[in-house]
Amino acid sequence: MATEVVTFSRDIQEHNTEHKAVTRSSYLRRFRYFIEHSNWDEVILSHEGLIDGMCIVILVAASVYLIPLTLAMLFMR
Repeated sequence: MATEVVTFSRDIQEHNTEHKAVTRSSYLRRFRYFIEHSNWDEVILSHEGLIDGMCIVILVAASVYLIPLTLAMLFMR
């Protein structure tokens, strides 16, 4: 899929500089390159204990909020 890059001048009267508009495929291409060529998965795995702890805290907080709310809705008559 061919995409073209559009250039435009931000403020024609004051400045004479051109800016390149970033196309959607450019973002996707850069993201794909990052995923394929970086060690993001190793970085996440090195912080696995911290991430697991944060997930447990979020689950407990959600349970503390939602269980009483659910019980109140069920027995409200």
